[in-house]
Amino acid sequence: MKSLPTYFCILSIGLLQFFSLSAQSDSLSGYGGIRELAEKLYGPDPDLLNGQKYNYTYRSAEGSPFFEVYGHEASSIQIKGKLYDEQWIRFDIYKQLVILDFTDVSGARGSIVLNDEWIDYFNIGRAHFRKFPDKLGNERFGQALSLDNISCVYFWKKHYQYELKNGRKYYRFSKPVKEAVIIRGGQVYGYNNKKSFLKCFLEKDRKTIKMQMKEHRIQLKKVSDMEMESLMKYINQLQAYGD
Repeated sequence: MKSLPTYFCILSIGLLQFFSLSAQSDSLSGYGGIRELAEKLYGPDPDLLNGQKYNYTYRSAEGSPFFEVYGHEASSIQIKGKLYDEQWIRFDIYKQLVILDFTDVSGARGSIVLNDEWIDYFNIGRAHFRKFPDKLGNERFGQALSLDNISCVYFWKKHYQYELKNGRKYYRFSKPVKEAVIIRGGQVYGYNNKKSFLKCFLEKDRKTIKMQMKEHRIQLKKVSDMEMESLMKYINQLQAYGD
């Protein structure tokens, strides 16, 4: 057991540090200062709050650079094996940035770009994202419609465009552009219609898959996420995929 003099000495040092930090808060300004003070006083999770400040520079543009889902749903993200529920995550698909929105200890809102090397996966509503190789072999965050032996992945992007009206430039974001791939046996197969979709699979199974699509009236250009998930579940149940 510590002696009383030692105990009061430790307590006094702690109080002095606290009041010293509190006094510094008036001189600390902006996101960096608030975050520094919050970390010293409260020690927030360094894995979650680790990134660069996100500056939204498109306020005069029509639309947004983000992947959008219907409604306002909390998200989740796993960073270096640790799951964080009830977060607010946005995916900037124009610049391919994962953004965390948060409220700091002062009640102010902030947004940071998360270190994508640390992110295992994240969910926005029902949409599940993790890194996959695209058709060029580049690792990117893609929306997984299936995470089985055969995976279906959507890579999303938007274009930032301008047009001239009455001699003035008007900027806008395009509608989301989807690049769909099937990953089978470590190989990536791109598709954009029924014919190229069926070519992603072994020839012996294509007729069966085509019949399944016809029976459920699946049109790839209009297929919902739930319909595609169901189709991929069926495809994964077919026997013996391999080269």
